[in-house]
Amino acid sequence: MVRTPLVPAVLLLSGILASGFATGCGSDDDTVTSSPPDGVACAKVVSATDEKSLVSGLLNVGAGGCVVLTGSVTSTVPVVVGHDVTLVGAKGSRAALTVTTGAVGALGAISVTGDKAQLGNFDLLDAPGTGIAIVARSVRLFDVKVTGAKKAAVAVLPTTEGGSTATLENVAIEKSTYGLYAQGEGVEVTMTGGRVGENGGTSLSSGVGVVAAGGAKLTLDGVTVEKNEGTGVLFDGKSTRGLIKASTIAENRERGVWAQGLQGTLEAPALAIQDTQLTKNRIIGMGGIELKGIIIVGGSVKETVASPVPTNLAATEMIGDGIGILGGSTDFKIERTNFERNDRAAGVVDGSEVGIIIVGGKVDPGDSGLKFVVQNSKADVQIADADKSVPPKPLGISAPKIKVPAAL
Repeated sequence: MVRTPLVPAVLLLSGILASGFATGCGSDDDTVTSSPPDGVACAKVVSATDEKSLVSGLLNVGAGGCVVLTGSVTSTVPVVVGHDVTLVGAKGSRAALTVTTGAVGALGAISVTGDKAQLGNFDLLDAPGTGIAIVARSVRLFDVKVTGAKKAAVAVLPTTEGGSTATLENVAIEKSTYGLYAQGEGVEVTMTGGRVGENGGTSLSSGVGVVAAGGAKLTLDGVTVEKNEGTGVLFDGKSTRGLIKASTIAENRERGVWAQGLQGTLEAPALAIQDTQLTKNRIIGMGGIELKGIIIVGGSVKETVASPVPTNLAATEMIGDGIGILGGSTDFKIERTNFERNDRAAGVVDGSEVGIIIVGGKVDPGDSGLKFVVQNSKADVQIADADKSVPPKPLGISAPKIKVPAAL
């Protein structure tokens, strides 16, 4: 389990903030100059128009209270959101928050350290490290936009006592080093709607749109993951679990969805992808290594773009495959999924042992003429003969173990 320095960070940040800003929030009549968005219930409302009122409000508003951002606020210290506290932009406007520096022990520009905390209706801009770090349970983010974080835009990590849970609703995560990050046993993240896009960096692991690793459970429902410089969605680790449904994974430069080491069964899959469109990703639409228990149902994998990559044949080849079932993967089932005009092949099964089933769906190989290619595999792979192709020589394979980036 990943351990996070929750208690030291909170004590340190509280000390920093209290020393400079614990002047009290005043009465409701003095401080309430704006209203929270409709549907947000508040036991008390404090307006935050500058750094002092923001930090003081968060320290003093108490459980059930709301701190309402108005306009553009810049803070020179990290922001801590505690138990059952809501930080929201004012109704009828779009607030923006910029945190310019970190502090020793701080987890993110915004550290959510209290259960039942909420963040909503504002933009977080240009965080010097991680944007929003969540180490708490039952946390909700809604209508938040995070851009320009130098590390993860949003990271959910376990507390020292156990897991963290977070729900993201219509959240936009953009133009950061990488996007949404969930790591650790007991961490559960559900993202509904929203976009993860245009995140970028220079290494293979940077620019990843979404990361789930170390036993985290991730659900993407109706999410668009697009135009990231790295992999669109990366799953890593034996006990990591994922569900992607009714989503769009498109135009990611280093594979659409890539999984490594996940272990489940067809009855209890480690990763399920349902009614999802994987379109115009580079290299591989969806693939992975050392997998067991993967199910793809419905949706489509199409127009995967060929890119030059080093292969197992000691050569650089243009690879643009819809599916890559690689590196000893087993118990992999694809049902009623359409494969259309992928640049090299609809799919490649290489080095697999047993339990590869591909049934239903339409296979349109496009200009390459290659449908599903089965090579270097002992298994009796269950694919209709009409959907198989045998190339004149073995296809080169790119099956890297992508390093999971650090969240903080």
